[in-house]
Amino acid sequence: MDAHPDTKRIDRYRSQSLRLLESAMTELRSGRWNRSEEMLWGSLTLAVKGAALSRGDELGDDESVREYAAVLGSDLRDRRVRESFAQLASLTEALERARETRRRVEGVFRALDDISGAVERLWDLVDANQSSQESSA
Repeated sequence: MDAHPDTKRIDRYRSQSLRLLESAMTELRSGRWNRSEEMLWGSLTLAVKGAALSRGDELGDDESVREYAAVLGSDLRDRRVRESFAQLASLTEALERARETRRRVEGVFRALDDISGAVERLWDLVDANQSSQESSA
């Protein structure tokens, strides 16, 4: 029996989130930036939902996911998590500028590093939450 009732859902979210993150990077390298951006949104959203479930919280709409990420990032004192959705929202503009001039590409990669770092940090938090729940059970 699972120590936490949402473990299977969290595992499904993790699998989908990491697969989307990997696919987003592949799409980006292939020049399909719009598809990459959509996959990043999905990956980040699933990571936040997984983190919320691991803390016993359920999230509904996109706005609640964004707000939860901002609060969680503040609690963790992690700028990447706190600003992840804002960075992702500005990614479209950065990608357009990068398309126009190659000199701005490094900013896009910094944002992508931050977003992927936020996804990884959220899944680390899930692992920590699940470990503490198992040890207290």
